[in-house]
Amino acid sequence: MQMSGTPTATIDLLDAPIPEGFAEWQKTPDEVRWPHYEQGFRTDPVLWSRHKPPTWSESLTWSEFRYSEIKDNAALDQIVDSDLPGIYIFYVRPDRPFVKFPQFALYVGIANERESKRPLRERLKDYLPARIAKKRKRRNIDRMLRLYYGVLWVTFSLTDKPSKELAALEENLHGFIYPPYGRRDFPVDIKNQQKAFGKI
Repeated sequence: MQMSGTPTATIDLLDAPIPEGFAEWQKTPDEVRWPHYEQGFRTDPVLWSRHKPPTWSESLTWSEFRYSEIKDNAALDQIVDSDLPGIYIFYVRPDRPFVKFPQFALYVGIANERESKRPLRERLKDYLPARIAKKRKRRNIDRMLRLYYGVLWVTFSLTDKPSKELAALEENLHGFIYPPYGRRDFPVDIKNQQKAFGKI
């Protein structure tokens, strides 16, 4: 659509179905698309030191899958074939990175929050496009999935660590990585800075 010679977006990111929305969004003119792909990262060595994940997390085994390739529950059950809880990270990268770059973590989460005993694979099913469409929207997650559907990956690790330790790791990773689509799981020192500078 053209208005007064200025290209405008032809879709609403928060209303379009995820796969179709991503495809249409990639077709929009640069001046429309460009501002939406600017993210806020923190690359502060002090925070890396202060919020370094606990030693036990370094021995976790991580696997990954491409988000757009998981079409239904059965496909996810084949990849995450365990009832254990765990931790996951959504991140983006191009189809052919140069060495390992660029690659950006966008969101960190856990299963078994507050001793729910919920398996990781059941938590990850909440993010499948069909499930997202039926749930009350979390605007930040909804936006992330629509903007990055075709280049979004999920890395995850299964662990039977207690809920409290998983929650602590999740908080550490929010401080260490600073995922831009995270909202409530940042450490207190970062939350205070977010409030002070209006970044929540």
